[in-house]
Amino acid sequence: MSFKWDSPVFFDELDLNGTLHNSRFAVHVERAQSALFEQLGKGWSQFADRDEDLRYVVRTLHIEFLAAFTSPGMLPIELTADKIGTTSAVYGFQCGQYARGYRVIVKVDADGKPSPWSDWYRTMFAGMQQ
Repeated sequence: MSFKWDSPVFFDELDLNGTLHNSRFAVHVERAQSALFEQLGKGWSQFADRDEDLRYVVRTLHIEFLAAFTSPGMLPIELTADKIGTTSAVYGFQCGQYARGYRVIVKVDADGKPSPWSDWYRTMFAGMQQ
């Protein structure tokens, strides 16, 4: 199972060549990740209200660009749960026919030190792998 989400691309995200700026793909992948957590009931509006499993940092971001996205509109994002460790998780992503890659995130505690994922997170992640 994967998570699919359409992320709106606006005119001001295009570069001087009229294509979606390369740095914006990471933003749209992050928005899809946030939409996934909101769909799972883990949305938040106050920083202090977020779930502990949403306290993470990005360790690695790898993007391969495949084709130019050349106009405002919806960018389809598909997230896959690839691998989970004690404190890290690897999500693959596909941005339509335009880009693909993966992100490694690490859950951290209030002091910024790696912290183990909860049982809820592990169950959710395993569910995405089926």
